[in-house]
Amino acid sequence: MPQKHSIGENLYSLFYTVRKRLSETTAAYWSDLEIYAELNRGQQHIAKVSKCLTKTVTVTTVENTQEYDLVDEGFSDIIDISENGVWFYQNGTVYNSLTFKTIKDLNREFPGWKGVTASVPQYYYYNKTSKTIGIYPKPNATNVGAYLFVDGSYKPKILNAGTASAGATTTLTLATGSATVPYPNPLADYYNDLYIEIYGGTGAGERAKITDYAASVCTIDFTTTPDTTTVYGMVPEISEEAHYLMELYALWKLWPKGGSRTTLGEKFKAEYFQGLSEFVGDFLEDEDEMIVKDSYR
Repeated sequence: MPQKHSIGENLYSLFYTVRKRLSETTAAYWSDLEIYAELNRGQQHIAKVSKCLTKTVTVTTVENTQEYDLVDEGFSDIIDISENGVWFYQNGTVYNSLTFKTIKDLNREFPGWKGVTASVPQYYYYNKTSKTIGIYPKPNATNVGAYLFVDGSYKPKILNAGTASAGATTTLTLATGSATVPYPNPLADYYNDLYIEIYGGTGAGERAKITDYAASVCTIDFTTTPDTTTVYGMVPEISEEAHYLMELYALWKLWPKGGSRTTLGEKFKAEYFQGLSEFVGDFLEDEDEMIVKDSYR
């Protein structure tokens, strides 16, 4: 059943607030899609820094195979391995936590480790650039199958908002993009399990989950059938407490456009990082003034 709006925001409500704070309620200097793009980048940055979105992916191990591509294993959106780490279903009977080692550690502690006879994996290593995870020792014949469990933080999906192109009893067709700042052209099922909230027009105030997505059409069960007056926004995946940070991020990036109001941009940048620090806890700031979380690796 649809849910009413809570303390969180949707992409359209955030967009509308940003427009008002830019003192431009109708697109002129800033296009609508520019604002949507910065809001989405904000959500991506918040998730990357805080690692607040996590999931576990099961990797099917193969006898004598050391490395596994997480992109091929359904974890293409991974940011990093989470603090819960990596687990292995040893001999199909007991779950053991694998110990993280760098390649350098393995070379130093276990010379010739890649040639060691296959047995029960005890360690894992991870290449963040290639999104490849490796286990040592390689699994033997009694340790193959859906035995490797990788817990990691992931990137949120690029959200969509606007006026519906069409609506039916159980579907809503998303708004189209533009030639200059287009929406993504996602594959089927990309938006599955996200929520859409109707901001205005037919069905205003309703909120429901997307159960299927294909070719710009979302299968979704609203009480009121949406139509071409329906103004909607997808709900960010990050927690509700951080939704306002997307707004601050967008204002930080949008105000200095073309050198305009750089001082205002810096003000919102400071507010954004202050709020981000409060959301995620203790962080360090690197040379590019980007906050990075202390990692157990």
